[in-house]
Amino acid sequence: MFNNKLECSPFVGGAVIISLAFFLIIPFKFLQLICLGVLFIIGISYAYARILQKSLKVERNISDLKLACKEQIYITFTLKNYSRLPVFTCYYFDEAPYLLVYRDKNSGLVELRPYESKLITYKVSAQNRGLYTVGPVRIRTSDPLGLFTMDFEVHADMTITVRPERIKLITETMPGFPQGHLKITNPVYEDITMRRSIREYENGDEQKRINWRATAKFDKLFTNQYEASYDAPFFIFLNLAEEDYPLQSRGYYTEKAVQMAASIVERSRFLKQRCGFAAYANDFPYLKPKQNQADMILDILALIKTEPGKLNYDPERKFRHQLPAGTLIYVIGPDEVMKYFVKVEGNQQDINTTNTGILRKGV
Repeated sequence: MFNNKLECSPFVGGAVIISLAFFLIIPFKFLQLICLGVLFIIGISYAYARILQKSLKVERNISDLKLACKEQIYITFTLKNYSRLPVFTCYYFDEAPYLLVYRDKNSGLVELRPYESKLITYKVSAQNRGLYTVGPVRIRTSDPLGLFTMDFEVHADMTITVRPERIKLITETMPGFPQGHLKITNPVYEDITMRRSIREYENGDEQKRINWRATAKFDKLFTNQYEASYDAPFFIFLNLAEEDYPLQSRGYYTEKAVQMAASIVERSRFLKQRCGFAAYANDFPYLKPKQNQADMILDILALIKTEPGKLNYDPERKFRHQLPAGTLIYVIGPDEVMKYFVKVEGNQQDINTTNTGILRKGV
């Protein structure tokens, strides 16, 4: 808690001075009792305010959130009254700079009974990707008579990582290598360690597929059927070299390139495939394809920026010898973005990584 202020009404100072003067100067006991009553009420109000000042707490239920650009999400925090005294009026305001707050629900008035907690919820969205901070929470309350007002802020910050906007892009995952996690009907990718079922023998079946135990039991030839599956590690290269994009639409085109890269990364996470990443961009990393790395790459894409210069090498040729066998290389640059826009303007439904030139080939 910081910026903790306890302010008294201008009436309080004058009332204290007048009550003390009347009590000491005027000998009438009735007036003295009235003066003592006023001082007593002011003292009780001050004590009430000090108790509330120490008893009101704010707790953030979640300290870190991730969402896609223009996606709506709910932010919550809890107001708690740890005292035996009720809070008749409590104003709160949760700072959310650069975020779109729906219906200004990050501020409001609440009442809190003794030891009561209230969950505050409001909805926000972000128009641009990046890293945002929500908080601190400002609280303003007073004693029942309003003689003493408390203003304080509570350290209950929350970080929101806004990832690129989701777009329509079908990610092709062929070819790959056999015996993986992706199911397929192509017998080329059959895994002989994973038997699926047996069926009656058909002309042309290989002898090594015959299930001799079932054949002996039923006195009829049966053939084994196996699960067909494959793996397809992803590797995305993102070109954000400023001079490769037209000046008049550079910001829009580079942002679309980031969105296309994020779409492929999210697809790799959904398919539980290894994913790697490299880029020509500001402080770009090189990440080899690994499991459970997609979230890290999406966080990088939330903050990545363009870099002055021009891409002067072929990313496919540069990285293909550094990648595991079977890795699919996706290259995203100005040409791929242009092809994507052409298909979007043509209202085509099958916009994928093959017909936009993003998927080059497997290693």
